[in-house]
Amino acid sequence: MKKNSNPSLSEPSIFINGIVDSKTGISKDGFEYISEVFDRQLQDGLHPGAQLVVFNNGRVIIDRFGGYTETNFEHQVTPDTRFPVFSITKPFTSVCVFKLVEEDLIDLDAPVGYYWPEFSCQGKEGITIEQVLLHQAGLPKRRLVNQIINISDWQKLTLDLARQKPQYIPGSKTTYHLLNFGYILGEVIHRVSGIPIDEFLEKFFLAPLGLRNTSMRVSEFGSRSYARLSSGTLGYQLVARFFNTKNARTAVIPAASLNSTARELAIFFQMLLNDGKYAGIQYLEQETVQLATSLGYEGFDDSLGRNTRWGYGFFLGGDHILHPELPDGMGKGSSVDTFGYYGLHTSVAWADKRTSTVVVFLCNRFLSSLDYKVRLQEISDAVWDAIQV
Repeated sequence: MKKNSNPSLSEPSIFINGIVDSKTGISKDGFEYISEVFDRQLQDGLHPGAQLVVFNNGRVIIDRFGGYTETNFEHQVTPDTRFPVFSITKPFTSVCVFKLVEEDLIDLDAPVGYYWPEFSCQGKEGITIEQVLLHQAGLPKRRLVNQIINISDWQKLTLDLARQKPQYIPGSKTTYHLLNFGYILGEVIHRVSGIPIDEFLEKFFLAPLGLRNTSMRVSEFGSRSYARLSSGTLGYQLVARFFNTKNARTAVIPAASLNSTARELAIFFQMLLNDGKYAGIQYLEQETVQLATSLGYEGFDDSLGRNTRWGYGFFLGGDHILHPELPDGMGKGSSVDTFGYYGLHTSVAWADKRTSTVVVFLCNRFLSSLDYKVRLQEISDAVWDAIQV
């Protein structure tokens, strides 16, 4: 990373709709092609509205937004429109864990039950914080329907989870923990810090980073500043309907409830790409960020049904290498040096250490498991073609 040419290390990023500095990291043709892909996806009806931000070497080089916040086409997407980003929430929960690791209040090798005694039963006594971060805790989807029914009752959810038996021997396999990733780590953060996960995130990251349009719960349900979801596939119509309800949008779900903008997610991932520093403030130490975004596991994930690469609370890139026959949402240039996350069949946020690039694409329509990755790959590949390595 060319830190001496990275303005985000010392000053806040400046956003303008369009290209900011054509001499930094991108060609004119590349900028025009990325913009063309973004506009075409909107015109083709892949989603009602979307936002796209690309950083290179700490500079904003793409800042696009367009379309509508919902399918009635009444309210246009603005840079401040907040989209539900689903599992892109998980890296935010992870950095809260690592903040407490830096303060010697959490040990990754320690059992969850050390911090949350009620959890330490029914075969869960040995589950470690590290195993939760790597989706190896043995509780991938335990009582998922019950969690959806009680989505806004944190105490009931965590009490129920503490009483559960693992679905398999913890540490014996890797299986994506859809919601329990966040409930386990969120309760640990609460027990250790004394404040709920959403308040901890706000205090130590969101507020000091200046992320005023990012939160783990919707405080003004019905506000036009929030995008509503729709589905382009039969399998997600009920999911879209559920996540448009007040009950779901106002709940704290540390694995899935973040609402944000492409601009603000890009700032967060740029901070991580800067080894924990942004606009003159050190949020995490360099060694901490390097550990969090390093390869913790590569191999088969039972829930995803394929090989994958996990960092400690992050997806790592290179799916096209592991599965050449499938689309790669982080694009053809992604590798183990690329870290980020996907948002439930809608969005993606990734950062690449080798090229000092951040890409965030948000939209408000679910597509099928294949089609949404094709959509994201088209955006990501356009960026890979444009940046000058």
